[in-house]
Amino acid sequence: MQETPQTSEKPAVESAVTHGVLGVLCLVLGVFFPVHWGLQHPAGVKKAAGKTPESLVQFGQATIQPTKGDPNLSSALLVSLAATRLEVDKSDELKTKLDGHRFQKRRAIRLFINQTEENKLRQHAASSEKVRLIFEMWERPELDKYKHAIFLTAWLQHNDKLGAMADELAQFSKSGNLPELRKFYMAMGTLGDLMDPSQLMQITALMPDIKTLTEFSHISLVQTMLPPFHTINNGGRRENTENPKIEIGELELHPLKKYFKEIDIDGDGEIFVNEWVKFGHLPLEISDFPLTYTAVIWAGTPEKSDEDQKAQRTGAKQVVDYLMKHGRAGDQDLHQAMKHGKGALMHLVQSGERISPRGSSDSMLGVIAGFSLKNPKLAGSIRLLLMILGAILTLRMFTLFKPVTLTSPKSANLYRWQRRATALVLLTLLVMAGEPILLQSAASSEYEVAVKLKIPDIEPNTKDPAPMIAAAANTTADYAWNIGMIVVFLLIQIWVYLVCKNKIDEICNSNDSPEQKLRLLENEDNLFDLGLYIGIAGTALGLGLIMIGAFTKPYGAYVSNIMGIACVAMVKIRYLRDRRQQLLDEANKAPSS
Repeated sequence: MQETPQTSEKPAVESAVTHGVLGVLCLVLGVFFPVHWGLQHPAGVKKAAGKTPESLVQFGQATIQPTKGDPNLSSALLVSLAATRLEVDKSDELKTKLDGHRFQKRRAIRLFINQTEENKLRQHAASSEKVRLIFEMWERPELDKYKHAIFLTAWLQHNDKLGAMADELAQFSKSGNLPELRKFYMAMGTLGDLMDPSQLMQITALMPDIKTLTEFSHISLVQTMLPPFHTINNGGRRENTENPKIEIGELELHPLKKYFKEIDIDGDGEIFVNEWVKFGHLPLEISDFPLTYTAVIWAGTPEKSDEDQKAQRTGAKQVVDYLMKHGRAGDQDLHQAMKHGKGALMHLVQSGERISPRGSSDSMLGVIAGFSLKNPKLAGSIRLLLMILGAILTLRMFTLFKPVTLTSPKSANLYRWQRRATALVLLTLLVMAGEPILLQSAASSEYEVAVKLKIPDIEPNTKDPAPMIAAAANTTADYAWNIGMIVVFLLIQIWVYLVCKNKIDEICNSNDSPEQKLRLLENEDNLFDLGLYIGIAGTALGLGLIMIGAFTKPYGAYVSNIMGIACVAMVKIRYLRDRRQQLLDEANKAPSS
């Protein structure tokens, strides 16, 4: 039976070439179409910058010289640092305008330490119910260790800088909700220890609720956390393990080297654990905190002065939520969006999706990026349709180049299913390769991990929080990897089963003698074991991917082996055995010559 009868060889070749060219063209267009499912294409993020055409440098200049309100040079200093770190164009202009302004040593949490300031603020409490409610918590013994944070909060409320959090905090104070109050004052204490009063007021005024503030505080804590004390040894071993110390030579290649004298409180040229803990956190200049701070206040600052406060607070919350969801990987995506401008930043955090690792913001198909940005679902459907059409046309090209002659209608049906299975496997692999999210491990967010802070009298062998965060980040629920691998190997095993079944039928339906057919089946024994070989290869591939850190759970590796065993069992036991038995019966019944 001729599946594709050919009347002329030349038209068939021309048709095959036409199908091939169109197929490859559709595949290329599909792969490079600037849209991805579940991810933001870099070209789309860059295009979104046009929605709000404000650069990071322009925002920094507006912070230094606002059209309304007072300048905030402390916040502008963090914005300038962020612009420099991101290598944004004209970032030197901000440096020039802030020349001479440096980070303040005085932190907000340490402002109120004398009786005069306390009495002054208590007088204001008499005329403000919310300030009074905050001061009532000052007297609670359960909150004794948060007194500085409580006082700082009262000062912020007196200056109308608690924003939308004031009502929520007043409610907690009235109801005596100590667990929530502890969380809030711990967060306020952490932020007050990191920032000066001006920087802190800028943040608290934008917070829509206490939950967002505590999450932002936790993000800040992780980003400014000092590395574990025992890791600062340039890879060597400490001789004195009972009383470990850090000498200046061990910080030779570390950014903390220039802060050695500041950390070394007693000036003996050596840093001990208590001095390390007392220093507290990384200086903001060498941490990622300035970029996160800038993203929050930039997204929370309205485009026009008459915009409502709710809209600006929503922007700040979206940035915090984005980082809590995606962790350190989300940091990198935020930084990439901030380089393009505020519109790109807002588009990214509003989508809640990461930026695709594939594709370029300077893609040749940048013209289509605007369409993809406005109609992401339609663009995704077009992209998938192009890939399917390209796969069909390419497969058709191979069919036209090499037509197959089959012996029976049954063989033709099996061959068609075999060909469809092959096309489905190839298409699945192509879609998975073209959609990065299908091959992306679902990593846990480092910012969702609880951090246990050290105290000065800590034992040297106490566990550090940084390894705990790293361990939690590595224990990822990477189901997408495993499910994708299982689906691919399932389709391959189906294809193998159809190939083997088709080969058995082809031999059994031939005109050879039963004895010859049995010998031919025996000769194809390695083919019938192909499913097992592929299953073992899948196991090796899965374990190899685990070793290089692509994913952590070996489900796909084991399942591929099980599917290989099942495929061979179905071919050999369920199908091949019956056909051999039929041939043996035919050989016994045949008259001997």
